[in-house]
Amino acid sequence: LHMRRTVEQWTGISVSVGVAPTKTLAKAANHMAKINKRLSHCVKVLLSPEEQMQALRSIHINSLWGAGRAYAAKLVDMGITSAWDLRNMPAQWAYKNLGGVVGVRLIKELRGEPCINMKDPLVTKKMIATTRMFGAPVSCINDIKEAVATYTSRAAEKLRRQRSAANTVHVFIVPKEQHYADDFHHGPTSGTYTVLPAATSITHELIKPAVHLVDRLFEEGKSYKKAGVMLSGLVADTAIQGNLFMPPAPNRNRCLMDAVDNINFSMRGDVVKFAASGTRRNWKMRQELRSPRYTTRWEEMFEVK
Repeated sequence: LHMRRTVEQWTGISVSVGVAPTKTLAKAANHMAKINKRLSHCVKVLLSPEEQMQALRSIHINSLWGAGRAYAAKLVDMGITSAWDLRNMPAQWAYKNLGGVVGVRLIKELRGEPCINMKDPLVTKKMIATTRMFGAPVSCINDIKEAVATYTSRAAEKLRRQRSAANTVHVFIVPKEQHYADDFHHGPTSGTYTVLPAATSITHELIKPAVHLVDRLFEEGKSYKKAGVMLSGLVADTAIQGNLFMPPAPNRNRCLMDAVDNINFSMRGDVVKFAASGTRRNWKMRQELRSPRYTTRWEEMFEVK
């Protein structure tokens, strides 16, 4: 309860907490905490077998985490309507009718046997991508280059944040479909890549090849609705393979990038940016319906009258 109140006080976000011996039971406890907010104060603990039995009997199979819509409908047809009914099914039946090993794990979790481990977040990414839809269809190559340069800058920031460097730059653009079929489908994507002479995390060293790739992809007369940049072949920036035939470059560029990142992080809004990113950015994604950012923007703080 103290943890829930602390999160709400510090962030303004109301949360619910579920505690149980397994991840599936904890999800069930969290579900009950959300439903019975007044009785549980948004906190539900399922430790004893009696508490677990009572909770699982009250949860419909459609609301059980891990069941899925397709399997939930199948289970209802078989007469299994609650999480408690599923919990009492044998493991062999689950293996045959509930997706093999995954179904067996689900039933064991409902019985209080931990089978699904908590996963730590991926600290170092193997690929970094930045992609956005345009606010309106774009038919000018300069606008697409500005967008690609902006997305490359974003990706480079993420790259430096995890102390990595990339040796491959991928760029793709998606044309706008002129005639939509009855069933919506994504249009064909045009993409290409280039391998850099040496891995780097310096923004302008990544923008230059990315913008050149746009010249290969752009077709005159077409309108485009989306573009994206992906950086791959990531290595630690402390273990970049040097070039025997080139003089060692000074470390000033990295210091410059650190200064730019610090300014943009503290001031926000891309106060310092490369000219290739443009100034007007008419292609920028529309955000008219974006929720106010009460916790991160002074000018958007909630006002009480």
